[in-house]
This record gives sequence, C-alpha cells and structure tokens, in this order.
Amino acid sequence: MLARKPERDDDTLSEATAELTRFRDAIIAERRGGGIRSAEERQHLAHLNAVLSVVLGVHFPLGETPWDELQKARGWLAELVAA
Repeated sequence: MLARKPERDDDTLSEATAELTRFRDAIIAERRGGGIRSAEERQHLAHLNAVLSVVLGVHFPLGETPWDELQKARGWLAELVAA
C-alpha cells in the first residue's frame, strides 16, 4: 500500500488494523497474566499503540493521507517485532 499510495483504501488498512489489534490484545493478555514486568516491555506496548494510531490516521485521514507517518510506523513496528 505504501508503494501504491491509493486514493481509497483497498481493505489493506482494515486488515493491518485487525492484525495490530490482535497483536496488542495478546501483549495486554500477557501483561494481565503477569508476563510483562519491565519498563521496556511497557514501552513496547506504548509504541505498538502509536503504530496503531498512525494506521488509523491513514485509514481515516482528516486531510491529506500521512504516508510519511505510515512509513515511520512501519519502521517502528519492525523494531518492535525484532525486539
């Protein structure tokens, strides 16, 4: 989608939002079970929420589509997954 930059969403952002939400829900469930304890792990969750916010901002832009922000969020997500 980043390469094509369509004027209208072709369900790619809906799919990305659903996957990111499932990923976030899994992290939250782990935290509730006592699995997340460090500040670094809490920061990962905060970064994931930021990525999700950017995806939603692209999906429902108030003005021009913020493609540069989506590119940055993609990098943030790659760093999170690597961590």
